[in-house]
Amino acid sequence: MSVGKIKEFDVDSGNWTLYCGRVEMYFRANAIKDELKLPTLISLVGDNVYELMVNLCNPKKPTDLSYDALITIVREHLQPKPSIMAERYRFRQKRQETGKGKS
Repeated sequence: MSVGKIKEFDVDSGNWTLYCGRVEMYFRANAIKDELKLPTLISLVGDNVYELMVNLCNPKKPTDLSYDALITIVREHLQPKPSIMAERYRFRQKRQETGKGKS
């Protein structure tokens, strides 16, 4: 019998890094061995995330990758690193509002 319960990940509003942290705690609480982490993760995430995993791994299957590799692929898709050029542009577009002091 498993200890704890984890909801399916919501792609639209969830934080993948936080979700993975909860999954790791679930693995510890249930003494899940390394070779079972990948199939357990796939069974926990839900249909939408599994479909995303399949699309991101194409032409391979998610089960062909390691647990860590799959986590990384999904994280890079859902939480990409910000572009330095885009951030620089946004910064330069900022205008000081009337009545606001420099900080």
